[in-house]
Amino acid sequence: MLFSWYCYGMKKLLIILLLLCFHAAIAEVFTLAPFSGGKGSPSEFLSPLDLWTEPVVINGVGGGLEISVLDIGLQVCVDQLRRNFPDARISRNDNSALFEIKEKNGGRKRIYLIELGGVYPVIQFSIDLPSKITDTPPWPHALPLPPDSKPVSTIEFPSRKATYGYFTTALSADEALRSIRLQIGAQGWRAFGSHDNPMNPAKGDVFINKKPLRIMIVSFSENGNGEVYGAIYQKPIRE
Repeated sequence: MLFSWYCYGMKKLLIILLLLCFHAAIAEVFTLAPFSGGKGSPSEFLSPLDLWTEPVVINGVGGGLEISVLDIGLQVCVDQLRRNFPDARISRNDNSALFEIKEKNGGRKRIYLIELGGVYPVIQFSIDLPSKITDTPPWPHALPLPPDSKPVSTIEFPSRKATYGYFTTALSADEALRSIRLQIGAQGWRAFGSHDNPMNPAKGDVFINKKPLRIMIVSFSENGNGEVYGAIYQKPIRE
């Protein structure tokens, strides 16, 4: 059960990271005409059925996350958004699409559509971002940070008291994980179960703190250039 929750939580975080790090995934850029808006807000244009909305704090700046479902297919969604927001940037693969649309107030709306099939074939994630996000975000006090590490992005979810941080480190994955274990061990955190896998370059651990009851997920991975990236997610556990 805990492993299933962990996988679900990490998938949702990956989607949010994708919404934040759009510039690294752009496949096409549309600059056909000056931005003239469309019919209403971009996130409401496809008439979604809202599931929930919650505030988020991204790199110290407030924003909002919306999750909705659509009863039309992915290709129809993409065609409609392209037609009505022609200067939107887009990245597309077989079952998902990511849009970035500039808004009149200088902010940006990022919309991630993923096709799953079923009664409601498409899920829509949208996030509001300010015109600029700081490149050196303040690191949340709730999260440990190994030495010789640099914060890349942080996301706080005030309504559920959850915090996420993503960083690079000059340490190896083993050294960085060892440092975090030492830091949080003194605060009452105990390792619950490692997800090291010899077939997977990522490594990390899941930690539990009983007073108050919280969970922390730590994961490290290395890219092809030898750079090590770390991710930490902490949230309370409902009893």
